[in-house]
Amino acid sequence: MTQAQDPTQDRSVEDIASRIRTYVASELLFEDRSVADALADDTPLLTLLDSLGLTQLVAFVEQEFEVEIDDAEVTADNFRTVGDLARLVGSKSP
Repeated sequence: MTQAQDPTQDRSVEDIASRIRTYVASELLFEDRSVADALADDTPLLTLLDSLGLTQLVAFVEQEFEVEIDDAEVTADNFRTVGDLARLVGSKSP
């Protein structure tokens, strides 16, 4: 039985980071398994993703966690690492 993720449950920064890492590794870095397997909370995302990948990541985060990422929030500070992005999402938690 597959358990559906409820975006309002378990919104700890660690859980958010884990879900973001899983998405990035499986959907955006699938062609480079060694990089995907080494992905950590402090891995620099902006050196790994192109503009399309960043757009896909924003769309995933908005849908997965039911938050809105304003254009002004798509900055190097907020998207530098998985951990930075997870903290941004966590700050938007209800």
